[in-house]
Amino acid sequence: MEEPLFWDALEYRVCREFSGFEDQRLHRYWCDGFNPGEYEVSSDEPCIRGTVWCGASGQEVWEYVLLVGRATTSRNEIDWSALLPDERLTGWLTPDPAAKTLRIDPLSGYDDRL
Repeated sequence: MEEPLFWDALEYRVCREFSGFEDQRLHRYWCDGFNPGEYEVSSDEPCIRGTVWCGASGQEVWEYVLLVGRATTSRNEIDWSALLPDERLTGWLTPDPAAKTLRIDPLSGYDDRL
């Protein structure tokens, strides 16, 4: 998967994850576009930080951090398809509506049907 396709797919995947949250207030939240900013792949916690249109209207500017895993040492090494959470997985998205932030940790997802 190429990077531009990843950001589009992540947008839709986040929307579907919101609809499955137990907190009914979050069911109406959605996203409308990720804007990657800083690629911090050589930090202690390799990640990408940026902004995303999100919230109940889908049009509030939120900040996000996308954890990319310790095996990544450069932007060219990012395995984009591995960062897109499978539809069966949950627990990888942590929204904070008060702070207008999303924490996305694809590697922490788990299958709640097990």
